[in-house]
Amino acid sequence: MREEEASRALEALGLTGKEASAYLGLLRNGVSTAQEVSRLLGVQYPAVYRILESLESKGWIEVSQERPNRYRARAPRIVAEEARQALKVVRKAGFDNFSLDLMYANPSQTSYELGADLDGALTFRSPHLSAYNLTFEEGTPFGHEYRSGRMKPLSEDEEITMAELVERKLKEAGLQRYEISNYARPGFHSRHNVNYWRGGDYLGLGAGAHSYHRMKTDGAMGQRWSNEKNPGRYMALGMESGVAVVDREIIDETKAVGEFLFLGLRMTEGISNDEFCARFSKSPVDFYPQIRTWSDEGLMEERDGRLLFTRKGLLLANSIFVQFV
Repeated sequence: MREEEASRALEALGLTGKEASAYLGLLRNGVSTAQEVSRLLGVQYPAVYRILESLESKGWIEVSQERPNRYRARAPRIVAEEARQALKVVRKAGFDNFSLDLMYANPSQTSYELGADLDGALTFRSPHLSAYNLTFEEGTPFGHEYRSGRMKPLSEDEEITMAELVERKLKEAGLQRYEISNYARPGFHSRHNVNYWRGGDYLGLGAGAHSYHRMKTDGAMGQRWSNEKNPGRYMALGMESGVAVVDREIIDETKAVGEFLFLGLRMTEGISNDEFCARFSKSPVDFYPQIRTWSDEGLMEERDGRLLFTRKGLLLANSIFVQFV
């Protein structure tokens, strides 16, 4: 989404053009003074204060608690309220098995704000919660803003502090961490995702669906395939030949080993050394000798026949995962 598209979307939510531009500027820059917003918009005093006061009254921005006379963007009130109303409907309907997704380490977010988000989420007593550390991915609006220099991530220390806050608060609420980003009450872990992380087979049905089958033949360790994404073309292919697969990938040993470690180590239980050896005829260290170094640095450990991240390692896991893919 480019800035013009974002502005139109914000205007559809009730902001004026100048308000939308000011909000996007604050979202990019983190914390700014009224003078900086004035230069951004090309608007003089006192007009800029009227814009800022309007945004604050509507819940789109707030005055920084840490730095007085400075403003920061916040999540739109309307979006948060829609989420709360949806969760109330879920609860009222009698569902007792549902999950919440929470994104943290957003640009300019503080630990205080994250704590408030967590407290709000926990009032709905969901048996499962996913908490994702924001990353700037290629091909996304945030990725575009990051590459252009208009949006800056939080520091690594800030992200680690937030990750520790997430784990502590969720643990206190009875949600145990079982994967890097996932927490659940006993018996409520995502069985669907656990199958992925353990390298199990799965079959996807329908347009755009993906499938995986493990095998061991002619140097191949598995194969992955996907169906046509466009529903119309998917149905046409099905009618013509009975098959709508448009992409197929054979997984060799090197890739299979990397994926098994990358996915399995996401879980706090880690991977079984015996299972790994049965599948690949060697130990994890045989493929990745640097595991010894990571263990010496306190990032990994072996416990009860399993290789897993330490608590410190979970915080720095992404820097290790890049070695496997």
